[in-house]
Amino acid sequence: MARPTNRQIRSVGNLGDILKHAALTELASLLAESHSPVAYVDTHTFLLHAPIADEERWNREVGGLLAAQPAYARYVELERRSLAQRARYRCSSGLVMDVLGDGRAGATLGEANGLTRAELRAQLAEERLGNVVVTDDAAAALRDPLVGGEGALLLHLDPFSLPPALWASLAPALDAVCSRGIEVVLIAYRYTRSAPSPWPPAPRGTLGPVAQVRGGPHEVAAFASSTIAARVREVCGSLGWATAVS
Repeated sequence: MARPTNRQIRSVGNLGDILKHAALTELASLLAESHSPVAYVDTHTFLLHAPIADEERWNREVGGLLAAQPAYARYVELERRSLAQRARYRCSSGLVMDVLGDGRAGATLGEANGLTRAELRAQLAEERLGNVVVTDDAAAALRDPLVGGEGALLLHLDPFSLPPALWASLAPALDAVCSRGIEVVLIAYRYTRSAPSPWPPAPRGTLGPVAQVRGGPHEVAAFASSTIAARVREVCGSLGWATAVS
């Protein structure tokens, strides 16, 4: 039975969104400039756009980040444009679709909430975005993604809570997707109020985390193929993330 309300609606545009969405924006831009085509997989999509939970707080938080790291500018510009045009916050997949544009080879979007999935499909139809497959969960999104044998892949793993058991259950599919011989960038998010702990082992074919950041209870990490890891570190470092040579 579909859940009547998706709890993500209460946190749209929070600090966790800012950190991961700025990174997705910049990494999609990197891949769009360096590769053709670029595929995208989002395991826990939510929507292309949604009402922002607290616009005043969002403006305050991005203002502080932008003052310290000018690399947030592209993300902030895209969001301010969306807020001005439709009073809606642009979510992860919406941002990536915007940035990749005609360079997008295909997209596979997983969404477990039935009502949210129906709204997502309606938004895709409204924006006339083709070559997109919507699946009913993360496992299905990873099992049969629209990923070709050339170009690059941007992968977003965002289940909110990311306990070891969940990562282990998805690890075989992540290994299969990330070892297809194309360059891969993976952004993983987890919410935790406990002390920082090591991230799980990088999927086969990737290194990492090559960069990571924590803001309050929000943690985000980047994994990448060895051939693009240095550029991913540079992009994430420009956003204030801690970087490491793997």
